[in-house]
Amino acid sequence: MNTVIDDTFGIIKSMGFEVATVATTPGFAGLAVQLPHDSQAFFVWSKMTEGDYHFRVARFWQNEQPFSMVAYEDLIAAIVNLRILISS
Repeated sequence: MNTVIDDTFGIIKSMGFEVATVATTPGFAGLAVQLPHDSQAFFVWSKMTEGDYHFRVARFWQNEQPFSMVAYEDLIAAIVNLRILISS
């Protein structure tokens, strides 16, 4: 059975972005997404129980800036923002 992370991975991949799982601290899981114009996004979940995760945040960075451009604490809003990046 897929987790919400697996489903999110599939959605992002189907949008044409490069996406990969990333190493996180214990109790968390994450995805890294390569965006246009040397930007990137990181999606982070915390583990609740076996196979069940709670979405925490998606942060978007441009280039090597030390501070994120924007952060979303709602998974749907983060995915919508990815969709906007495709059309801009």
